[in-house]
Amino acid sequence: MRRYETIFITYPDLPEEDITGLVERYSAIVKDRQGIIVKVEKWGKRKLAYEIEKQARGFYVLIDFVGTAAIVTEFERNLRIGDKILKFMTVKTQEAVNLEELEKEMNPPDVEAKVEPAPTPDQEVAATPAETEAAETAAVVAREDEVLSPEPAGKEGE
Repeated sequence: MRRYETIFITYPDLPEEDITGLVERYSAIVKDRQGIIVKVEKWGKRKLAYEIEKQARGFYVLIDFVGTAAIVTEFERNLRIGDKILKFMTVKTQEAVNLEELEKEMNPPDVEAKVEPAPTPDQEVAATPAETEAAETAAVVAREDEVLSPEPAGKEGE
């Protein structure tokens, strides 16, 4: 199976329910043919690069899925006959898909934030080598600035 991304543009004045219905309809085409929907992103209304059917704006939707060439053919056939679709484009993003990696991408493991207690004033905190180097560099630069910058001439007796 291969991975594809399809972007389609609908009329900008369609209600949200209609757009959601379109997404569900086209997602069902992929799922009914044993494809996998990776993600669906509604990008919203945007200005078109050129007018399409006398429309200067359109509502963009991206569907990222895994499937066969037959799924893409049927998916595009339905987009072509859809009267609410201004334009669409499908691109192949991966030739072969590793289902284990895809599963991880779709369901990332819950990573619990490791919170360490703040050190108490009597505890000594060891600096990392990068922090130590940065502090030493800052100290050297500060000393060079002191040596290189002339003292302002002031009035005597101040």
